[in-house]
Amino acid sequence: MSENKMVVRFDKVSFEYGHNKRLLNEVSFSVRRGMKVTLMGQNGAGKSTLFGLVMGTIAPESGHVRMDPDLSIATAPQVMPRKETDITVREFFERRFLPMAKSRRSRGFAI
Repeated sequence: MSENKMVVRFDKVSFEYGHNKRLLNEVSFSVRRGMKVTLMGQNGAGKSTLFGLVMGTIAPESGHVRMDPDLSIATAPQVMPRKETDITVREFFERRFLPMAKSRRSRGFAI
């Protein structure tokens, strides 16, 4: 698989919450395999909205979000559940990624 392969593409994506609460206005960008991306911003800037659009839990008002169909995405809540405060950060994320990895292997996908 090409290191340069596009895995996520936003093409003129717009999104708003209610009237006059536009978070994204015709946003276009690509994420290619192997890239390292950091998403930072103030509360309410649209970070969670971007992830919602990528995950498909919300739909853009206009534009298109395209993803590699073999892409695996795992998310973690901003606050760790109380029952998981005694585990390491590595264990925390392994619990989120490993079930997906096992699922992908059972469907014949390589990781």
